Amino acid sequence: MKIKVLPEDFIVKEEIDIEIKPNGKYKIYLLKKKHWNTVDALKFISKENKIPFEKIGCAGRKDRHALTYQYISVPREYDINFNKENVKLEFLGYSDDFVSPMILKGNYFEVVIRKIKNKDERIFQRLDEIKRFGFPNYFDDQRFGSVENEQEFIGERIAKKHYNGALKLYFTTIHPEDKREEKERKKKIFELWGEFEKVLPLCKTKVEKDIIKTLMKGKSRHYLIEAVNLIPKEEMSMFFSAYQSYIWNRILSTVLPYYTDLLRPVKGKIMEYLIYRTLSEKALEELKNLQIPTVSSKIPYVNNFVNNTILEVLNERGLKPSDFDLKKIKKSFYKSFLRPAIVFPENLEVSNFEEDDFYSGYFKLKLKFHLPAGSFATMLIKSLMILY
Repeated sequence: MKIKVLPEDFIVKEEIDIEIKPNGKYKIYLLKKKHWNTVDALKFISKENKIPFEKIGCAGRKDRHALTYQYISVPREYDINFNKENVKLEFLGYSDDFVSPMILKGNYFEVVIRKIKNKDERIFQRLDEIKRFGFPNYFDDQRFGSVENEQEFIGERIAKKHYNGALKLYFTTIHPEDKREEKERKKKIFELWGEFEKVLPLCKTKVEKDIIKTLMKGKSRHYLIEAVNLIPKEEMSMFFSAYQSYIWNRILSTVLPYYTDLLRPVKGKIMEYLIYRTLSEKALEELKNLQIPTVSSKIPYVNNFVNNTILEVLNERGLKPSDFDLKKIKKSFYKSFLRPAIVFPENLEVSNFEEDDFYSGYFKLKLKFHLPAGSFATMLIKSLMILY
């Protein structure tokens, strides 16, 4: 089975809690896009309209491999004109509130599943199980960006105070969309790392140049910290949230076997996701009410089992909660929040089998459903695919 064959196969529409009015402090726009991730789209909008990037409010980051509808805001004194192929903006009105994750209620999804071999009725049974028992609320692979293995988290390097390693990853991590020339540039920087006078001519952006010039001042910890603090706030926040998400996933996969031994592994980019089909009534009731905190220096108490599991997972990574108290890092920080262990789709609908118009001789299905903010539709699809 395949998803995201075409952007229109994976439609995401934000549901936000904001009052749009004829007047207000902020202008509200609907951003419709495909083939672009949210951050890149906003960077282009910022550059073309000469609006500081941090002045653009958004509620969440959306995948490039989808057709997405989301809301953005700017202070009313700014005007946005931006209408590129695959990125469209529609002015909706004004609001006294700006767009942020705080106003995101959830997302509506329409997902086409393609390349289904047979009209397998078990799919409908499995969807009924998901309606009743939900599915594990893991952060999915896209949350981890370009991280390809468990040792490449810049957020972990910074928490461990391995600043040189964090900066080396920042300069040399190869992204899937990097062209051949960019991959070669990063490989060259990797080889020359430490010889910063030779790295400087390979730098492309002002941020890269400023970081390398800082490292050229000396090898002391002071200059390493100064260089790390030159990483833009938005990027630093993404590095921290990616690592928090990975650790949270590890905690959940350690907790779930306590509730059921009927777990099947589904391979992800950097880890396996343990997924159940059904739960006992007792386990269902307990997991429905279980919220697991993300890591920070101050982790909320849930119960002895969960909080001890958090400490065990951190210990496996060579960390303890106090390591996340990053007093010397100025632009971002680790903040703990509670996240439901399992999630239930609302208003889940499924079409009948249709002939696949892309893969001849196969069938397709369309799913429609709502999920709470922060939950991943792709995890619902992974939970469905344990049939195979």
